[in-house]
Amino acid sequence: MRRPVPPRWWAAALLLAGLAAAAAAQTPPPGPAAPRPEGGVIVITGPSGRKMSMAVPPLLAPGVAALQSRVSEPFTATLRSDLEYSNAFVVTDARTEPSGSRDVAGSEAAGRWLSTGAEVLVDTRGDVAGDRVSVEARVWDLKSRKLIFGRRYSGGATYVERIAHTLANDLIKEFTGQAGTFLSTILFVSDRDGNRTKEIYAMDFDGRNPRRLTNHHSLVLNPDARAGKVVFTSYVHRFPQIWTMSADGSGQRELSTGLELNASPALSPDGSLIAFSGSAKGNPDIYVMNAAGGGLRRLTSTRALEASPDWSPTGRQILYTSDQTGTPQIWVMDAEGAGSRRMTFAGNWNDEAAWSPKGDKIAFACRNEGDFNICVMDFATGNTVQLTSDGANGHPAWSPDGTKIVFQARRGGSTQVYTMDAADGKNKRQLTNGGGSNMQPVWLP
Repeated sequence: MRRPVPPRWWAAALLLAGLAAAAAAQTPPPGPAAPRPEGGVIVITGPSGRKMSMAVPPLLAPGVAALQSRVSEPFTATLRSDLEYSNAFVVTDARTEPSGSRDVAGSEAAGRWLSTGAEVLVDTRGDVAGDRVSVEARVWDLKSRKLIFGRRYSGGATYVERIAHTLANDLIKEFTGQAGTFLSTILFVSDRDGNRTKEIYAMDFDGRNPRRLTNHHSLVLNPDARAGKVVFTSYVHRFPQIWTMSADGSGQRELSTGLELNASPALSPDGSLIAFSGSAKGNPDIYVMNAAGGGLRRLTSTRALEASPDWSPTGRQILYTSDQTGTPQIWVMDAEGAGSRRMTFAGNWNDEAAWSPKGDKIAFACRNEGDFNICVMDFATGNTVQLTSDGANGHPAWSPDGTKIVFQARRGGSTQVYTMDAADGKNKRQLTNGGGSNMQPVWLP
């Protein structure tokens, strides 16, 4: 993903294909060293805020060993993994859990659990009847010995992991007031099926259950999703055109723009408009059209190359990439194309900006020298932190709750999809592996 400053005609093609994605599938020679940033980029190394400590002992489910392996073990492993992955909780070491009663209404039992460092006990008990499983969850404040949460869940015995995800979401909501992401979906582009094609796939938030959504037998790139809709660029008819579909891959439809090039589409928050990079025998500019087709409007008209738009959560502003000051940088304008101003000044190439769900931060692919990394900027102050330092990184997108960032990274010869904490870049997890290159992720809101 090293990207030397290219000739202008090649830069246009690179921008329109998506800078990070185009470079991720290959390793070109390194470009010239970039100057040191004027404002500086901070690399986060300090500890993050305090997290609540939870004890999560195994699900108590009566039955033989086979039942434990089919129900209790996957449920407990999934619940612990979800809570550990969150930015709200720390799960205590299972090896320190006391044996005996979980009835913490008595001071003796509560004291044993407190000695493990836990503040809260998540006590889960299950019953299995035929192919159905029922789970009762009770959450106790160990210091006050009071029940603070109680709920019952049921479903097919093969869906115990989904029940665990649902409980984890409910615990996040109970303790933070924010909706959890453990039942969310991530879209991504992959060439895992070979034949020199790229298609759009979906997977669960943790990389499980990958499934293919498009079957164009061509290049399908740059998915974006809002309001239950997905928009993307496809080369199925040789020249890049914009397509839409539902989040499950149904209802695929091509939208004609009348332009020669159509790339990096982005849906408005309500799903009614599409911003994209288009060209009609000239430099690519930012355009807007109706999500149902028609109503084409041109928002930029400089001599620069402009691409990678992204809407603010309010729908009132659009981020985009422009090289009008010499190198690709992040700019912002209002949704009518007025009031444009430059946002990034550090580094010699910044691209693929993505607005956080609250609109207070933007994530983007940044380069000061060497490989690309993921940076996050405070929109009001311009203060910037660099969250990655290994490999070549790009195409960041936010989780629906704004606590995580999903991105692509080239490490060890392949490009894969990762997630990390948005606050400090910690807690990195690889979601895809093998099966060719996997890139351009976007988290469904």
